[in-house]
Amino acid sequence: MSDVSSPPPDFPEPPLVAFKFGGTSVGRPGRFRTVVRLIREAAAEGRVVAIVSALSGVSRQLASALEAVSSRADGTTVVENLAETLRARHAEQAEAVLSADQKPTYDAILDERLDALRCAFERVGPDADAPAARDAVLAVGEQLSVPMVTLALRDAGLRAPRCDATELVVTDDTFGAAQVQHDDTSERVRSWYRSLDPAAVPVVAGFVGATEAGSTTTLGFEGSDYSAALFAKFLGAQGLTRYTDVDGIYTDDPDANEDAERVDHLSMEEAIARSASGGLGMHPKTLRPLADAGIPMQVRSIVAPECPGTPIVPADSTADALWPMP
Repeated sequence: MSDVSSPPPDFPEPPLVAFKFGGTSVGRPGRFRTVVRLIREAAAEGRVVAIVSALSGVSRQLASALEAVSSRADGTTVVENLAETLRARHAEQAEAVLSADQKPTYDAILDERLDALRCAFERVGPDADAPAARDAVLAVGEQLSVPMVTLALRDAGLRAPRCDATELVVTDDTFGAAQVQHDDTSERVRSWYRSLDPAAVPVVAGFVGATEAGSTTTLGFEGSDYSAALFAKFLGAQGLTRYTDVDGIYTDDPDANEDAERVDHLSMEEAIARSASGGLGMHPKTLRPLADAGIPMQVRSIVAPECPGTPIVPADSTADALWPMP
């Protein structure tokens, strides 16, 4: 296996930061605007790449509709209700966060993706194509959120190219929990990054990949975290910042336990141990690429981005490389 731990010597300037924005970060207009501001501020200091999830609740809606359609002889009503619900949700948010110039572009993308969603549902059933069709359905959430972020960044005056994770992240055909082919993905991601304008601010869907044959796949629950870690590793990012609605990592669920305390600092080894038991709420593979590449990570709040959050630091590294530090 080739070494994909660090970019080659002739690689362009690596990202100052790889951002990962979860559904709670992009799922409301106010928080969405904060996402745009954070990316814009970072882009003023260096190169940036952002990995984005579906709007909060959308992936759950897609999964629920799949379950309903699979258990009924005629799921047409379910699919049409879902499509109209998604249209209303995304159109309403686009109206709130995009300029009048960008809104028609997003409306066209929305139509395109919802048509593709209907086609994918037509393939959901007992035949051999069903697992691939299910992943094509589940990927739609990210495929609707990423263009909205991209267009909002253009409104903010940034060069934000349209990027497609299915052309970058190569996986096997274990639909629903696809295994990333690291060498092929590294080659594609680095070639893509080299082709970008140095001022470009790319936004890529997390959770989503594709087989060599082009079938859309998904990486499993919380797969966007894993996507972000892989992009950070393959591009040699200075650090990875994961934004969520909690201001760091806690000793327990702060919503369930008022005595839970925020952890000021975690070693990568401690974090990997906690992640293995589900204690960090991340995809179980998230931290390994960062540990292998010696890249620090931090978990911060989109609600209070000025708060320090919790840095996760590999051995022989420091939190100094993380951006932004208070």
